[in-house]
Amino acid sequence: MPTDIEDVLVRPLGEVLAKVADGVAQAQRTMDLAAIATQTLIDNDPVLSGYGLQATWYHMPEVTLELRLSLSLQRSAKTDSGGRIVERSLSLLAAPHNARVQNTLGLEVQGTSTLKARIVSVPPPPRQSA
Repeated sequence: MPTDIEDVLVRPLGEVLAKVADGVAQAQRTMDLAAIATQTLIDNDPVLSGYGLQATWYHMPEVTLELRLSLSLQRSAKTDSGGRIVERSLSLLAAPHNARVQNTLGLEVQGTSTLKARIVSVPPPPRQSA
């Protein structure tokens, strides 16, 4: 029976990477919204707008991350009503490697991996004219 920590922290590797990428995108959106709010404040204030001020925009051109993970393969099989295997699958699961996870799941240090990834911004695609 899986422990609570397994239910929360052991996830498919693709899901872990998607959550990291989503966090980076959310951070960029937060910075963009702050710049828009600042520019709106400047534009709506006669004194500030008289100085020709522009809001500062921040951009993350690249985010490099290094995750230390415990990885494991999980095999599963689906059976039909007659008990025959109709589909087999193999999933790569990842858990953060830290003392709590290591002690709870009994993981060995030799079973850890370091995943290095870069998330790089790219220009938007050209607009299609109608």
